[in-house]
Amino acid sequence: MMRAEEAAAAVLDAAGIDRVDLACTLGSGWGGAAGELGELVVELRADQVAGFASSDVPGHSGTLRVIRTAGGQHVLVIGARTHFYEGRDVDAVAHGVRTAAAAGARTMVLTNGCGGLNPDWAPGTPVLIRDHINLTSASPLRGAHFVDMTDLYSPGSGTSPGGGSRAARRRICAAARSPLRDSG
Repeated sequence: MMRAEEAAAAVLDAAGIDRVDLACTLGSGWGGAAGELGELVVELRADQVAGFASSDVPGHSGTLRVIRTAGGQHVLVIGARTHFYEGRDVDAVAHGVRTAAAAGARTMVLTNGCGGLNPDWAPGTPVLIRDHINLTSASPLRGAHFVDMTDLYSPGSGTSPGGGSRAARRRICAAARSPLRDSG
């Protein structure tokens, strides 16, 4: 966890703030969304922050940004997601979440670009993940502490992630060791 604290300190120091209020990891195709959140406070190359690396995966900016919203909140935007299928260990994959927590975030939004089997869902269709299946046999959780993941995914959200009042599109994602787009 020390590496996450070191990374958080570097980001907060560069932004000139004490903590972030929210964090999000932007997956493939979501990089442009950061500019819609508010004013850029600081942008750092991921490979210059402890524990992060530049990504070879298309669609990733390879940066860590702090954005100030119109309401004055600070959002840590991680555009340097590490994938398990890139050959890195699960601790490297979880590093972004741990860094966000060390920087003060208590809520994190994770986005990704993924495939699916529903022909009505074109690329770019927003979908909420309702559960996941870990097919990797690996976990970043360590020790004898039970982590209750009952409410891991927000079941109370009944609206579409793209807005509107229709029922949200929901799916189950499967994680594999190879660079597959999942099939929901």
